[in-house]
Amino acid sequence: MIVQSDRSIVHFDADAFFASVEQAADLRLRGKPVAVGGEHRGIVASASYEARQYGIYTPMPVARARRQCPKLIVVPPRFELYEQFSANIFGLAEEITPVIERQSIDEGYLDLTGTSGCLSRSPDQAVAKLRTDVSRWLKVTISLGLARNKLLSQIASKLRKPNAMLIVPPEDGAELSFLHPLPVQWLPSIGSRAKDLLHSAGLSTIGQVARMPVNWLTELTGSVAKQLHDYANNIDHRPVETNRSDAVSYSHQDTFAADTMDFDFVVAVLKHLADKAFGRVRADGKQIRTVTVKIRYTDMDDHQGQFSFPEPTDVEEDAYPHLTRLLKRLWDRRVRLRMVQVKLSNVYNGYRQPDLFGAYERKRNLAFAYEAIRQQFGPKAIMRAHDYALSRN
Repeated sequence: MIVQSDRSIVHFDADAFFASVEQAADLRLRGKPVAVGGEHRGIVASASYEARQYGIYTPMPVARARRQCPKLIVVPPRFELYEQFSANIFGLAEEITPVIERQSIDEGYLDLTGTSGCLSRSPDQAVAKLRTDVSRWLKVTISLGLARNKLLSQIASKLRKPNAMLIVPPEDGAELSFLHPLPVQWLPSIGSRAKDLLHSAGLSTIGQVARMPVNWLTELTGSVAKQLHDYANNIDHRPVETNRSDAVSYSHQDTFAADTMDFDFVVAVLKHLADKAFGRVRADGKQIRTVTVKIRYTDMDDHQGQFSFPEPTDVEEDAYPHLTRLLKRLWDRRVRLRMVQVKLSNVYNGYRQPDLFGAYERKRNLAFAYEAIRQQFGPKAIMRAHDYALSRN
C-alpha cells in the first residue's frame, strides 16, 4: 500500500534504546535480559525486551529487578555511546529527507512530502528502507509510524513496538477508525492526572473526547481543551520544524545594556538564563545532558565551552556550579563582555526518574514550586540569590 496525500509524516522511536545499544555494542549481551542502570541510584533506566519478559521496567529498583530475574545483566549507562548511535540513526534518516525534527536522542519526525520523485520510491518504501538500514548497520531496531500528520504518526510508531512499522491510510474514515477507539492517554499532553479527570467524567476513549463540546471540556481540563478537542478530531497541522530551537537544544542569551567586567553579575545572568532554559526543558517533559556557555567580548570575539552531566537532568541547580567554572575558564582576556548565552543540548525523553534516596526529586519539586509561586504571585514573590542580585542592578 502506498500512502499518497498532501503530507507524508513519519515518526520513529528507537526500541529500548539504551539497552539495545549495549546489546549492539557487545555480542555477549544479545538475546539476554539486560538492564541499564545507574549503580549509585539503583534504578533501571532501560530494559531490553528479553528483560521485560520478566516484568522488568523503568524505573524499577535494580535490587528488585535482580530478584525477579536472577540472570539479569546490569550495565552502567554510557551516554556518549548512546549519543553516537543517535547521530548514526539521524544520519541514515538524512539520506531519505533533509526535513527532520529531532525530539530527543532516540526519536524524531521526518517529512517525506514530495520526496517520491527524487528518491524513486514511495514514502512507505522509504520508511521500510530506513527501518532495514538501522537494523542492518547499527544492530538496533526502531519503530515507525507513517501518516498525514504528527499526531497519527507518533501514535502509530509507539502502538505496536518493538520493531514495528505501522501506516495509517490517508483517508478520513480510516484515520478516525484508527484514532477514536484508542484510550485517551494516547493524546498529547495527557498525563496521569488529566487521564483520571477524563475517566471520572466517563471519557475513556479518544472518540468520546471528540464528541464532547469544547466548552464542556474546558470546565474539565482548562486551557488545553481546544487543543485536545482538535487532536481528538484528527486536526493537526503542525509542520515538521527543522529549525525549532528546542528540537535539538534549548538556548537563551542576553546582550548587556552596557559592556561589563563584573564577574559576579555575569554569573548571575548565566544562572538566570539557565533557569529559563531548564524551565522549558521541564515543561516539555525532557532532560538534557550537555550545557554550553558562550561569551562575546566587546570586540566581537566569541569563546565557548561545555560540560556534560554523568546522567541527564532537568534541574537548573545541578548546572549552577558548572556555569561559574566555565565562565572562569572562558573569560581569559581582560576585556569587557557584551553578550552571554546558555544552551542545553543532548536532549533525552523521559530518562531521569526519582532516585532511591530522593535527593534529585526534592530539587525537582523545589524547582516546580518556585515556578508555580512566581507564576501566581509575580517574579518578585520569590527570588533566588542571583535573581535578587540582578533586580538591584
